[in-house]
Amino acid sequence: MIRVVILSIFFLASHALYAQTGLQKVFTQKMELPDSPDIGTQVLRISESFLGTPYVAGTLEGNPTERLVCKFDGLDCTTLVESVIALAVAKTANSSFEDYKTELTRLRYRDGIIDGYPSRLHYILDWMYENQKRGRLEDITAKVGGVPYTKEINFMSTHANLYPSLAESEVYEKLKQQENVINSREHSYIPKASIQKAEPMLHDGDIVAFTSSVEGLDVNHMGIISKVGSRAYLIHASLSGKKVIMSNVPLAEYVASVPKHTGMIVARLNDI
Repeated sequence: MIRVVILSIFFLASHALYAQTGLQKVFTQKMELPDSPDIGTQVLRISESFLGTPYVAGTLEGNPTERLVCKFDGLDCTTLVESVIALAVAKTANSSFEDYKTELTRLRYRDGIIDGYPSRLHYILDWMYENQKRGRLEDITAKVGGVPYTKEINFMSTHANLYPSLAESEVYEKLKQQENVINSREHSYIPKASIQKAEPMLHDGDIVAFTSSVEGLDVNHMGIISKVGSRAYLIHASLSGKKVIMSNVPLAEYVASVPKHTGMIVARLNDI
């Protein structure tokens, strides 16, 4: 019995080491991509290197305790964006794999500190606000045609049954407080009908998130902009496409094709 336990521990440790080594190998490959003159182009080039990567839903869920999840072989829409930004920052700053993980933590968690489920930036409106506050990006929605986005954000607290971690009353209350803070801020969005007019003002590597018709939910989906002339296309981890793809139609047409998308918000990375 003791021998079985020891072998199991050895297997788990070996598996973790193998996974870490595999991640570092992919990280090194991404760092060897051609340099780009600015952070936006760097984001675009790295996002293109993920084209074809399988879509995996809920990549951050299912852990007994909150921890940093770092994956390159399966991504959802949010983890694609976060991974690409952290890689672009690491490449621009000539950073290490450990520095990459530190940047990923800062992108994903409030004040860059992992302190349980509520410390993760679950709502993209909150994610943009916090990452703008620390200087990583700028919410440029109002500058490219945005209008006030007035909506009560409370989807997680009103659908707590969908989130096992919210079963603990303390966690639920912290999440509810965060929703209240989000609702106390002013937000902008570009309505669906105005997106084509905004496309010429977008840049390669801009981050876009699509506002939702679902009651209480801020956005449905997010991705990265690739410009072709004056039109913008979307690189994203697609549920329907089951992998990371670039949209085969310009942004305005893509958004028009998804009934639950009501518009979009836009962020631009600041140069390092």
